[in-house]
Amino acid sequence: MSKTETISIAGQTWILHPEKCVFWNEERTLILTDIHLGKSGHFRKSGIAAPGILNSKNLNRMAGLLREYKPERILILGDLFHSTANRDWLEFEEWLATVPDTRWLLVTGNHDSLHSSFYESAGIETTPEWWSGPFYFIHDEVNAAEHTGNGQITVSGHIHPGISLKGKGRQAVRLPCFLFSEGKKIVLPAFGEFTGLKRIHPDETDRVFAVVEEQVIQIKT
Repeated sequence: MSKTETISIAGQTWILHPEKCVFWNEERTLILTDIHLGKSGHFRKSGIAAPGILNSKNLNRMAGLLREYKPERILILGDLFHSTANRDWLEFEEWLATVPDTRWLLVTGNHDSLHSSFYESAGIETTPEWWSGPFYFIHDEVNAAEHTGNGQITVSGHIHPGISLKGKGRQAVRLPCFLFSEGKKIVLPAFGEFTGLKRIHPDETDRVFAVVEEQVIQIKT
């Protein structure tokens, strides 16, 4: 059974899930970033070996989260689809038809290059940024500098954050993680499989929650 971690941030309740996403309880919103659907198909088209089942696996994971939380809104912080349209997009559209009555909002990222007609056809609203309550949502925090002075907390993805933990015998493992710089920013882990990790170097005042198998565990910084 998955072990989540519930935290309070700016008076709001966020549930951190080991599927590398957040459920915002007050807004009944499921927040994901960097799903990168279609990435395996893009690589295979370029002659690079990639597991063909990745797209279906990501969709099945999302379906499980929808059953678990029954959100009113799905908020994606960029990089929903990795490439130009391919058969993985058709699979995604067919899957969307099985989950009606949910609002989809995509804060566009650097890989979201499909023509707007694709998103409109799929019933997905798009925007380069989004504000709600105490939070300012954007794909890449680097582009948020002009908005950080209004007191809102920046929530982003893009970097695929990972934390390195050392064990015995100089062994080390890098794990996906959630990064909270209290009152400043939140960086979420990439939801998608086959996305890689970028090692972060948190400050002592930061809170880091690592995803370890089916658990979310706070890591001492």
